[in-house]
Amino acid sequence: MYIVSPNGSPIPAEKLHQLEQERQLTLPEGYVRFLTFNGPGTYRGWFNIEVPDPGVLEPFAEEEFWEHDDACPISQQQIAECVSIGTTIDGDFLAVHPVVKGIIWLPRHSEIIELYPEGANEHADYTELLDQIYSEKLAQAAAAPPYFEPWTQTRQHQFFHFAPDDAGFELPELARQCKESFEPDFLIENAYTCTLFLQRLGGYIRFNYAYRLEVAVFYEEGQELLLQQITAFLGANNCKSLT
Repeated sequence: MYIVSPNGSPIPAEKLHQLEQERQLTLPEGYVRFLTFNGPGTYRGWFNIEVPDPGVLEPFAEEEFWEHDDACPISQQQIAECVSIGTTIDGDFLAVHPVVKGIIWLPRHSEIIELYPEGANEHADYTELLDQIYSEKLAQAAAAPPYFEPWTQTRQHQFFHFAPDDAGFELPELARQCKESFEPDFLIENAYTCTLFLQRLGGYIRFNYAYRLEVAVFYEEGQELLLQQITAFLGANNCKSLT
C-alpha cells in the first residue's frame, strides 16, 4: 500500500484500549493495528479511517433511517450505543457495538443495516474488509493499487486553472508531460482523473480529466522549493494559479 505522506499521526494503542474499557466493547484487531501504525486518514480516496467516535451516531437513534426487523443486527435504540470507526465519502458508517460481534455497516442510501461478523483471522488486514465493501456496494472491484492519505496538520494545497490552447493542447497531454518531468513514485489514471504521487513532495499533483480545467497540487510544509518547480512548469503550460 502506498502511503502519500510520512507525516501521519499514529494513535497510541493505550488510547484505543482506554476507550474499549470505557465503552465495554472490543475494537476490531485489524482496525486497531492500522490506526496504531498509520493513524487516521483516507483510504483509496473513498473511505475515511477515523479514530473511534462514540457520539456521532447518537442523533440517528431518534430518526427512522433504517429498518429494524428480525434480520437487523441492532435495534433503533442501540444505534446510540454504537461507536463509529469510519465513514465513506458518501456518508455511510462503519461502527461497533458492545454486545454485537462484528462490524456494523450503516448505509447512507439504503434502509438495510448489515453485519460483517467476526471470524478466525478474518479481515486481519482492515483494508481487506474495506476493499470487500467497496466491491459489494459499488458493484466493482477496487482496481487501482491501494493507497492511503494520512490526515496531517502540515498539509497544504494550491489550485490552478488550465486553459486549453488553439493548437489542441489538452489536460491529458499536460499530465503526460508532467509525468515525464517529475517522475512520480506512484500514479492513478482513468477517464476521470490522473494523480501523480511524489514522496519528495509528501503529496500529489491531480489533473481533473472530468472537467478538463483544473489542476491541484497537495504538498507538505517544507517542500516549497519543489512546489515552485511544479508551479513554474504548470505556469509555462497554460495554467494559472487560483491562490
